[in-house]
Amino acid sequence: MGEIHIIEQAVSAMKQQWGESGLNITYDLTPQSNPILKGRVNIIGIDFPCLVENEVNSINIGRIQDMIKGCAELQKTPILLIARYVQPGVYNILRTAGINFVDTVGNYQILYTKDKKLIFQLSHTGEKAPIALNKAYPIFQEAGLKVIFYLLQDVDNVGKTFREIKEQCDVSLGTIKNVLDELEARKFVLTTKRKRILKDKRRLLDLWVENYHHVLKPKLLVKHFAFRDEQSKAQWDKIVLPEGICWGGECAAYQVNGYLTPQKFEIYTDVAWGNLMKTGAMRATEGEITMYQKFWKGSTMPIILIYADLLGDGNSRSIEAANKILNDELSNFK
Repeated sequence: MGEIHIIEQAVSAMKQQWGESGLNITYDLTPQSNPILKGRVNIIGIDFPCLVENEVNSINIGRIQDMIKGCAELQKTPILLIARYVQPGVYNILRTAGINFVDTVGNYQILYTKDKKLIFQLSHTGEKAPIALNKAYPIFQEAGLKVIFYLLQDVDNVGKTFREIKEQCDVSLGTIKNVLDELEARKFVLTTKRKRILKDKRRLLDLWVENYHHVLKPKLLVKHFAFRDEQSKAQWDKIVLPEGICWGGECAAYQVNGYLTPQKFEIYTDVAWGNLMKTGAMRATEGEITMYQKFWKGSTMPIILIYADLLGDGNSRSIEAANKILNDELSNFK
């Protein structure tokens, strides 16, 4: 769904909510001087410049906030974020940040004040996501996600030969060519006579994280485990994991900066799951520990994957921890 269509559908959905009584709302799709703005919507006589996203969720909300904060023009006028769908988990984040929104299925929160006085407030939520919202493009299928993950880990990786990339990703040379061609078509890769350059990394990271959770991570599931007792759970960070196994998600984030006390336990492995029993701290019964198959080369947990795992649940504590990692360890994506 294109940006113009999203605006048209969102306005139509708002009007339908008001039925016969109607709502004085119009839109103007004239190109704006600022390229991040995609038009203007007028609600009850007030003009709102529009940002457009396909979906607003816990994964891309940070980038959207940063984009708004980085645009001086948007600090002086009420803004309207328009999307095909806004996930309920980010409603409070948007409200706290003072960002109005409307989506194509009829959810909206709009507050307009002047001189600290409330002029009008509109709100309607509870409509479900449209069908097939999270359809993945070919480059965001399993093999493509592995290639993009490798490219995101180091800006120099995009300039490596196809065979060097293949060695790290275990995918075909044809897949690598197709992924790079598609990334170039989408302007994520710039190819010059001398080299390839990765561009718009933050948006590509968002797309990778979102599709990682929808497409790749479910296929990596190995098994669930339980801690042997409450003491083992409380002292999880004292457990010496066998070679080839490492903590992921909240545990890995804690090991990076100690900021988030883990409530969810994830493990990645490239050895047989039975090796985990050697710790003496876990049992092979259904429990609070989830094991996934490793899909990268190396013995350490990539920071990008820690960031992605944190955003998977969409809860505020994990989003806050993910943003800290983005600001500190992944500052080159800001």
